[in-house]
Amino acid sequence: MAVTTADILLEGIRRDKVFEWLGDPANHACLVEGAFDSVNAKGTGEFELTLSTSLKKRTMGYRFDHADDTHGGRRVHVETTGKRTGGKLHYSLRTMKPSTNTLVTCHVDYDPGSMLGAIIDSNGLNAALETSLKKILENLAREIPRG
Repeated sequence: MAVTTADILLEGIRRDKVFEWLGDPANHACLVEGAFDSVNAKGTGEFELTLSTSLKKRTMGYRFDHADDTHGGRRVHVETTGKRTGGKLHYSLRTMKPSTNTLVTCHVDYDPGSMLGAIIDSNGLNAALETSLKKILENLAREIPRG
């Protein structure tokens, strides 16, 4: 499995508010819009995303799964599909000091495949996914209601 992560600190927004907002599958459309080369909505919280790598364009499925607060933390889970991009994506939320600040980590575990997949991953797929995750978090910071 390959891993990519990105973080953003949301100042002045409490963790529970971020969790509630991310827990609504309808809000994920504005997260992925502009974070990928193209976005094709398949349903509420479900998308077909295209991202460019140095070798070729890749298609990745993104489907909201569930919001989870059972372990004391807050996570929102998404399933990813596609050749070399299938796996799990989740948003982890942590309260930072002061308690009105929230650190959001977007983490994706995906399976690039065999030895050829590892070469493809190291030649642009991982970097393209990291860039897209950063854009998703920038969208989150811009779209989530303040106050």
